[in-house]
Order: sequence, then C-alpha cells, then structure tokens
Amino acid sequence: GRRIFLDGTLGGGGHSLALLERLSNSTNSNNDIVFGCDIDPDALTTSSERLQQYMNQTDTDNPLFIPVLSNFCNLLDQANLPIIEKLEGKVDGMLLDLGVSSYQINTPQRGFAFAKDGPLDMRMNGNKSGGITAADLCNELSEDELKRILRNYGDEPRCKVITQSIIRHRPLHTTGDLVEAVADVVPQFSRKGRRKGRTATLARVFQSLRIVVNREDEVLQKVLLEVCPRLIKPGGRLVVLSYHSIEDRLSKRVMRDGTIDRSMAIAQDERDLYGNVIGPPKPWKPVVKRRKATEEEVVTNSRAR
Repeated sequence: GRRIFLDGTLGGGGHSLALLERLSNSTNSNNDIVFGCDIDPDALTTSSERLQQYMNQTDTDNPLFIPVLSNFCNLLDQANLPIIEKLEGKVDGMLLDLGVSSYQINTPQRGFAFAKDGPLDMRMNGNKSGGITAADLCNELSEDELKRILRNYGDEPRCKVITQSIIRHRPLHTTGDLVEAVADVVPQFSRKGRRKGRTATLARVFQSLRIVVNREDEVLQKVLLEVCPRLIKPGGRLVVLSYHSIEDRLSKRVMRDGTIDRSMAIAQDERDLYGNVIGPPKPWKPVVKRRKATEEEVVTNSRAR
C-alpha cells in the first residue's frame, strides 16, 4: 500500500529529494507521499522549486511531495493543517534534522552565519515583526543571563569574558558586531587545541543564541514526547540528526527511555522476581546504533562534522 513519510525539517530539501529519488526507484512504490515541513517560508519556497517535479503528480507510479508551512512541533496543533490530523498513527517514517539548515547559513540576511555580515537576527521563521532576535538578547540581557546562555547552550569555557566583551560592545546590530566582540577576547588560534580557537568559539556563541531565540530545546522536547508518538504508526521509523550535546542527550534519552525524566525512566525499568519488566511499555525501540559521520563524508560535506 501507499507509504507516508514526513520530513519535519525540510530546509533546502536535500533529504526529501534523496527520499523521493529512492522511492521513485523502489519496486513496490505505490503513489507514496513525502510531506516536507518547515517554519521558514523562504526555505519552503526554495525547496518546493527544487522538488517541483514531484508535486502535482498524476503518475501513480511516482511519489508525491507536499510542502507544509509549520514548525514540526506544532503539526498537530494548527487548525489550518487538517491533512496532518488525518496522518495520526499512519506515518511510516519521520526525519528530524535538528539545528540550522545550510539554506539559512548561506543567507547572510538571516543572521545565522558568522562568516558573512548580516543583521543579528537568527529567527528561523523569518518573521520580521515578531519574536526576539539575537540582537535583543545581546543588548538587553544582564551579564548573568548572557553568561548562563553561553554556558548552558554552548558549553562555552570562556562564557564570562565573552559576555563582558558583548556588554562593552553594546549596542550590537550585525553579526559582524558580535564577531568583533568575541574576537576582542578570543585569539584566532589557541595552543590548547582547536576547540579554544576563534572559529570554534564563534560557532558555540552563535549556536547558543540561536537555540534561545527559537526555543529549540522546548520545541525538541515537544516533538519527541508528543508529536512523533502520535504521528508514527507502530513499526514506523524515527530518524534524528543531532549536532550538539543538548539535542543529542535529549534524543537519546527519549528514544531509550521514552522520557527525559531519569527518575521516571528508572521506574519504568522496574522488574518482577523473574526479571520481567513490569513498567509501562516504552514507545521506541532502537533498531540501529547511533552513527557519526565518517571521515570521508566530512571531507565531501564539512557541515556533517
């Protein structure tokens, strides 16, 4: 029968394209459908153009692509997405490629990249009229609040001196302003290893601010604990690509324990005298070990590291 897949983080459409091509070459393809979701209207437009050949299909032997403008955590909350409501318990596979997309990094006007100057924004929805920006955080938060963000969301060892430099450079309006603030207190290269060099430090600083601007930790918890279990059918697959320790810990904990609360996980592992698990069943069963990008892949795609 027809298979249904959901790319929860469409971005530039690369993963959806690879999936559609694989489905096209499948011997048991039966008008399969791939839904591609993204909160960024610019990304949705660009990826839809890239995947145009799979839209409005009349050939039942080829898969169909359907773009959906939505944050993956709100898929089941929006009244304007009745088609998604009908997918509850019917999705064969779902993909989440967490963090910022290559499309957003390559667009300086969005403020995600430190290598190109642009407004210090970082809002994934591209909304120019609502929500806080990275500039708001840099210019308005106290030293303690900024330091906590860099420490908790970037594991930044120099969070104190970087925070103090940001405050000295206020007001910050562009990514270049933030780069300058960091460069004032972080050397280009460090004898203590690449992690202490300027490029790695900037990556952590930008990552920390981006996570807070877009509330990425809350969004990920909701999608893993509420959305995915409701959409994916029994026996379906969930694939998560994570790029930093917070995403990684959260994803592994939910897939292993079905919860982010360690005390609940211990209770669920309770066994009787015969070693049988007597807690509630866990929603996920790991089918493969977690994988890291190979050296060969990193050579061809440096962002896979």
